[in-house]
Amino acid sequence: MVEPGPGFAASEPAPWFAFLGQALLVPETARLAALLEELIKVIGRPEDDALVATFRQALEGDPLELEREYVRLFLDPAGAPCPPWQSVYSEEPRLMGAAHERALAWYRAEGIEPAGENEPADHAGLLLLFFSHLLDGGAPAERLAAFWRDHLEWILRFCELIESETTHPFYRAWAEAAARLVRRMEPEPEAPPPAGFPAEQPLA
Repeated sequence: MVEPGPGFAASEPAPWFAFLGQALLVPETARLAALLEELIKVIGRPEDDALVATFRQALEGDPLELEREYVRLFLDPAGAPCPPWQSVYSEEPRLMGAAHERALAWYRAEGIEPAGENEPADHAGLLLLFFSHLLDGGAPAERLAAFWRDHLEWILRFCELIESETTHPFYRAWAEAAARLVRRMEPEPEAPPPAGFPAEQPLA
């Protein structure tokens, strides 16, 4: 099981969420390496930082091996072991399900439209990118908490699946980093209503 741990400074969650989201949308080693260098510039981390070094080292292997592992984990039509869409993990698993519709509503509330009509909006990479957008935009804590509960909590299970299934160090590092970051942003439990508080009545 992936456990939380140190590795992210207080000012860094938005760029890390952006990096991890983008890294789940592209399998090309050169593009991933460029994204990592952009992240280093934004967060000002030294190149020998352990977390950054883990990702960099994982990208030094055969680019085709990483692309094959990406397809096997996430896209294999014969049965990908780690499908990256939230709707698949619902009580009634199916693509473009309720989670897709809710994610679309979140995006459109921020003036964001999906790139294509048939693109599932509940892809883990898109959800992480959108949370980075909310953080960068200074969204209030209540809004961040609502999105976390609606669209990020399931990613912890997704990370555990990746960690147990992957044979590539990049996706093992991705799962560990994503789980730590998502857990770090977990909101406080919602307080129950006071004892004796009347239940909300439906409007007439």
